[in-house]
Amino acid sequence: MSADRRTVTPEVVRKVAELARLKVPESELSIWTDQLARIVSYIDQIAQIPEQEFGRPPEPSATPVRPDEAQAGQGFQALEQNAPRRFEGFGVVPRVIGSGQ
Repeated sequence: MSADRRTVTPEVVRKVAELARLKVPESELSIWTDQLARIVSYIDQIAQIPEQEFGRPPEPSATPVRPDEAQAGQGFQALEQNAPRRFEGFGVVPRVIGSGQ
C-alpha cells in the first residue's frame, strides 16, 4: 500500500491545511501535495516492516509501591504565606486578568 499522487490530492492538502489552520497559497499547492505524498510514502514503508524485526520489548520493571497513608497537610500555612488577606475564610489574591490595562 504505497502512497502516490492519487492518494494525496490538492483537496487533501487543502483539508489538512484547514485543520492545521495554515494558509497554503494556490501557487505552492503542488509543492505541498508532493511533500505530503512523500511523507505518507515513508509512513507506508515503515508500516511494511514486520514486527518480528524489532524483537520483543523488554519487560517493564515493577513500579515501587508505597503505603497510601494520610498525612497532615500544611494548607493553612501555605494560605497565610501566599494570601495573607482573607475574605469570608478564603484567601484574597491580586487580580491577574481583566485588570483593564
